[in-house]
Amino acid sequence: MSPAREAILQSIARGRPASQPIPDYRLPSWTTDLASHFIAKAKASAAHVREIRSKDEVPASIRTIMMEMRLDPLLHIPENSPLNALPWERAPELKLSMAPPNGNACALAAADYAIAETGTLVFLSGPHSPSSWHFRPACEFALVERAAVLPRLEDILTRLASASRMPATLNLVTGPSRTADIEQTIELGAHGPRDVHILIVG
Repeated sequence: MSPAREAILQSIARGRPASQPIPDYRLPSWTTDLASHFIAKAKASAAHVREIRSKDEVPASIRTIMMEMRLDPLLHIPENSPLNALPWERAPELKLSMAPPNGNACALAAADYAIAETGTLVFLSGPHSPSSWHFRPACEFALVERAAVLPRLEDILTRLASASRMPATLNLVTGPSRTADIEQTIELGAHGPRDVHILIVG
């Protein structure tokens, strides 16, 4: 480094104010029921929510929803997803596909967490949960455990910070995709699903 450059950097360093310690900010404690708050917020974002008692109810629940909406009974599930092991024989009308969904299809994914504060689903990318699947289908079904509903995004980030490995992508889904770019009119399905159906188990 040239003497002139060194002198300039030292001058800049001397002119910088002393660093301040990061304040010890603590979020207020959460007082309401997490799942109930999440459900209310998710519904407010135009998502549909159903509570079920066990994962074994997933196939029949999805079949019922698809019949009510008159959807093609074809459901896309990622090849490495543990959701493939659910008792799909309880919904024989449904056909399963491991191929990536298109813009007219339905897909199922398991959310790793949910945020009560905003009604948001949290998906950690990986072989069992490709990020692109949250943008492809017209209708996305999401399964989330009641115990996986945490108060805020900060609680999710704290858990991830203590994990041995961080995911490549953190996908946050709050209701159907939407935009108001055209004449400030809300249009659903702009960059992802037009419908989001959340199944809360537990």
